Amino acid sequence: MPELAEVETIRLQLEKSILNQKVKRVIVYDKRIIKDIKENDFKRHIEGKRIIKIFRRGKILIVKINEGFLVFHLRISGWLLLSEKEEKFSRVIFELSNNKKLNFCDSRILGEIRFVKDWHTLSIIKTMGPEPLEITKEEFAKLFQGKKTKIKPLLMDQSFIAGVGNVYAQESLFCGGIHPERRADTLSNNELEKFYNCLVSILKQAIKKGGSSVDTYRQIDGKEGEYTPFLKVYQREGKPCYRCKATIKRKVIGGRSTYFCLRCQK
Repeated sequence: MPELAEVETIRLQLEKSILNQKVKRVIVYDKRIIKDIKENDFKRHIEGKRIIKIFRRGKILIVKINEGFLVFHLRISGWLLLSEKEEKFSRVIFELSNNKKLNFCDSRILGEIRFVKDWHTLSIIKTMGPEPLEITKEEFAKLFQGKKTKIKPLLMDQSFIAGVGNVYAQESLFCGGIHPERRADTLSNNELEKFYNCLVSILKQAIKKGGSSVDTYRQIDGKEGEYTPFLKVYQREGKPCYRCKATIKRKVIGGRSTYFCLRCQK
């Protein structure tokens, strides 16, 4: 699933490519992608409108047009491609005034597109926690006070902190030397400061490299994200730890496969 780094990469790339373009036509091949609005109404609200601003909240991409907002949630199997043709697995296509096509592709039809007048009213937005790249280390540390749950599932809870998913939760925990089953409220101030620095650094590096293509995610030109080779533990079960050479382990924690080093992470 695209996480903060991948959605931010898409946002930055679209901002350079489609800002101020008009949506000439909307083609819907699978209306299951469009939520809470009829297909004809969806088209009517969007066609002929100009793209004014593109921003992100957590894993959600938000596009401001003249009279409302397009809200994209890629979920597990969605990706966006900007090209001059209709792409494989295109479910909804936005034809733009620069003759490019913004393809919402989804092999499993799990993603969502919404048109809303006010994006703040969406339940997924209202329950979302703070952005990890927009809070201080002191604010970050306060989030963990009184949290008796395991830290890995907690990090993936979007109401706790926005945008962190399975990949970057594991990578930042490895960087911080923290076992994914560690109880969150047992972390010391020094551990939390190190963990904060790890998370912020990894997210920024991943954005700079265009994200991680560990599933269907692609950059808007179809290229894979270039951060994947830099992943230290994710999907490396049975391989030697880059730090201590012990064998990387895998365990299902909070319903998700989790990779970690028993020697480096305490």
